[in-house]
Amino acid sequence: MISACFSGQALAENTPLTVGASVLYMQSPYHGGQNRYYPFPLVNYEGDHFFISGWQAGYYLWKDNSDQLSLIITSSGQEYRPKKNDFSDMRRLDKRHLTLMAGGMWRHTADWGVVKTSLVGDVLGESNGMIWTTDWHYPLTLGGFTVNPGVGLSWNSARETGYYYGVSQDESSRSGIAAYHSGDSWNPYAEVSAVYPLSSRWQLGVGGRYQWFDSAVKDSPMVSKSGQVMVWSGVSYTF
Repeated sequence: MISACFSGQALAENTPLTVGASVLYMQSPYHGGQNRYYPFPLVNYEGDHFFISGWQAGYYLWKDNSDQLSLIITSSGQEYRPKKNDFSDMRRLDKRHLTLMAGGMWRHTADWGVVKTSLVGDVLGESNGMIWTTDWHYPLTLGGFTVNPGVGLSWNSARETGYYYGVSQDESSRSGIAAYHSGDSWNPYAEVSAVYPLSSRWQLGVGGRYQWFDSAVKDSPMVSKSGQVMVWSGVSYTF
């Protein structure tokens, strides 16, 4: 349900090129599901026309000091691996894949914070769903730390929600788990990230997010939690 698993903003400021290494921890929302750790290289690039920010990349259609309109690609941020589940009935369900999403994003920067809104859709034919995300952040400088708290809301279409949390009749017959057909879902979240400079070029970053699940997700027989925790940390170098 997290459309951009990791934006990279916790580890880099608005600089031309930053590289590093990061680890993302994501709690599994599924019955018997295993929590996951994703180690991955970190790349952040800010150019006149293109940008890369963690698991997101884009092309600017419009860019000035206050507003940016861009085309983006990103990750769906969710998957289900039945072979790694602890329960035999859950292992009989189909795999749900991470997928590539593409669409548009608008970002506005003002004295009262930063607002972003994006609408993306699955381009690999996995969920055939859509995700609309809007969030607000207010960066703060506290001593040597740059802290960036924020809140947001993610809408997931019925196809997107159903792909990751629905149970088909065929799966139900095979596993004994009740069939479930969900509608769309609205999932609010709160997050905070912090950056601490280790030197003029090296930075240490940490962050976390908690997302509350809509009843369309919580009512799924696949799901055992009312929300999902994500935590990340890493080290980066700015050129």
